Formats: sequence, C-alpha cells, structure tokens
Amino acid sequence: MDFGKNFPIAEYYKEHILDAETVSRGGGWWTAVLLINDPVSKKPFIALYQWKSTGAGWKKHKSFNIKQNKKIKSIIEVMERFSGKVE
Repeated sequence: MDFGKNFPIAEYYKEHILDAETVSRGGGWWTAVLLINDPVSKKPFIALYQWKSTGAGWKKHKSFNIKQNKKIKSIIEVMERFSGKVE
C-alpha cells in the first residue's frame, strides 16, 4: 500500500512510510501512528502525528518521533499505567 498518499505528511517522508494506522479522526482532528524509514540513516522510527482540518486541507498540529526501542517500551509502559486515570 502507498501510505504516503493517505497521510498528509511532509514530502520528505512520504515515500518512506513502512506502515501506518489512524488512531482517531473526527471533529476536525486526525491522529495517527506511522512507521517511517529514515531516508538518511535507513533506520525505522515511530512517529505520532496530529493534524487539524483547515480550509486548505489537513495541517500538522503536532508530531513526536521515537527512534530508540528502549524509549518506545518506556513510553508504552508509562502510558499503560496512566491509561486507567483518564476517560
């Protein structure tokens, strides 16, 4: 699948998306997690994106990149602990 056509990310990364999944989309907001192969290092990283719908289309509101497996696991552990504290 050509994920780059489906997600409004920078041209620099469009051809390097390995996998992607929408987390939520509604109310003018779109959140997704993308697995991207870094064009320079050729190493994959995970990116969490949030876009806001505007009159000109989807514009990036925030993004967060995680490039180390140890950090990914730590973030998941903390989020699991906190998940019971939010609705």
